[in-house]
Amino acid sequence: MRQIIGFDRRIKQHWLDALLDRVAAETEKAKLRSFVNRLLTKEHPGNEARGKTATVLMRTWVLVPPSHSHIRHHALELLPTIPSQDRLWLHWGMLLLAYPFFRDSAVAIGRLLKLQNDFTLLQLQRRLIERWGDRSTVKRASQRIIRSMVDWGVLRDASARGHFQSAAQPMAGLKAAQLWLLQAALTAETAEVLESKQLLNLPTLFPFKITVGLGDIRRAKGFTTHRQGLSMEMVQVNK
Repeated sequence: MRQIIGFDRRIKQHWLDALLDRVAAETEKAKLRSFVNRLLTKEHPGNEARGKTATVLMRTWVLVPPSHSHIRHHALELLPTIPSQDRLWLHWGMLLLAYPFFRDSAVAIGRLLKLQNDFTLLQLQRRLIERWGDRSTVKRASQRIIRSMVDWGVLRDASARGHFQSAAQPMAGLKAAQLWLLQAALTAETAEVLESKQLLNLPTLFPFKITVGLGDIRRAKGFTTHRQGLSMEMVQVNK
């Protein structure tokens, strides 16, 4: 059975920001769906396009499975302390959890940018096709994810047509936001336990500057750590 890609629309950050504000004040799903429809009406007057875009937004912040609800709850607790320009930390973590295709795209982009100054859509698509199959939806969705990331300011168009580069500087953030994003990212990983150095250098987090260290992770309530061998510190998320 093929995995569902889900994230196949270009998503703007001001939509995510507006929905996050509403989720912090409203819990009824029907009202939140109506809000999203109104939010998108101007840019998506057609019912089909608006409905598909609304579904991506709803799955990110509203239709969150019980296994991830505590992470969303923690994000909403952090929201009043997060500067408006840093909200992408929260959106990114929830997108990693909601959409394995988004996570795999972030992994591929992060790895490409570690190897070279820029990458092409074709290079990204080749890596995604290896995991998701050679289907038109993979190619279309990867293009829309890139355009979304450009809109969010974490990627930019390079001088060569069809090439993309990372933003000039990785995003700095509050320690609490960093630890929350690490918790979300580790939960989204296929492995439940990671070595601490791997966690602090996950390719999925390429747009962000992670400055917390192992000591911060040890003190954080969301993690459990244990020593493996003489020098490896393993980290897992508390269930």
